[in-house]
Amino acid sequence: MERLETKDLELFLAVARNRSISRTADQLYMSQSTVTNRLQRLERDLGCQLFTRTPGGVQLTEEGKRIYPLAERMVDLERRMLEPSKRAVRTLRVMSGRAFVSTDVPKCLHQILQVAEVRLQVRMGMYEDMVEALIGNQVDFCFLGEPIHHPRVRLIEYPPDAIDLVVPRGHRFVHDLPSIGALAEEPFIAFADTTAPFRRRIAMLLAKYNVYPDVRMELDSIDGIKAMVAQGLGISLLPRRTLHDAEAKGCGGHPLVGSALLPAYLPGVSGCH
Repeated sequence: MERLETKDLELFLAVARNRSISRTADQLYMSQSTVTNRLQRLERDLGCQLFTRTPGGVQLTEEGKRIYPLAERMVDLERRMLEPSKRAVRTLRVMSGRAFVSTDVPKCLHQILQVAEVRLQVRMGMYEDMVEALIGNQVDFCFLGEPIHHPRVRLIEYPPDAIDLVVPRGHRFVHDLPSIGALAEEPFIAFADTTAPFRRRIAMLLAKYNVYPDVRMELDSIDGIKAMVAQGLGISLLPRRTLHDAEAKGCGGHPLVGSALLPAYLPGVSGCH
């Protein structure tokens, strides 16, 4: 017996399903003579007749009926062997505070992708939402500004970050900030979520110097705060890690004497690899 051609077996299966050589030829854009010749070659290779002619077309012989499921299995096996591996790719679920999503998160995820084949699902959230999602096993790890103390949570601490003064170009504080107390004289743009770790730390820092800023605007977007500052609508205090593009946006970040450092944490559920 000659080696069977899978393409001939596929043609045999198509003719058996259609019960017609002409219909199969039309579907496969082949001539009827080509279909007939290839079926005859397959019959010679197998040493048996596969079809008998009927008034309406063709039908399988008893040998054809026996070979049909075997041909299906052979075609399917070859298809599966030639397919690229389709291993299940794990989804890594990540949540981040807004202070980290454009800085630490991309760097960390880039490092992960160098050593692991995963699909990434990233979303932002407030501190309480992230704690709930992490404890509830809805995410694998988070980027937070405060630690989570829980027996199922493993914590990694990032290097702390400074709080910088953000002012528009040409502002008088660029060259001369008399004292932190002078911030009370300026309209202030604050991050809207009062529970956000860095918002609380900023409030504590200012209260330490008896400074209670004149909050004229609150936004839940750090990029939005920078844009408002650039337009001269007020000043702000933001984590230094978020100010890498401040100059390009028309504002600047300046070290604040006496500023506290903002810690950063990467908590994940124990057992998450």
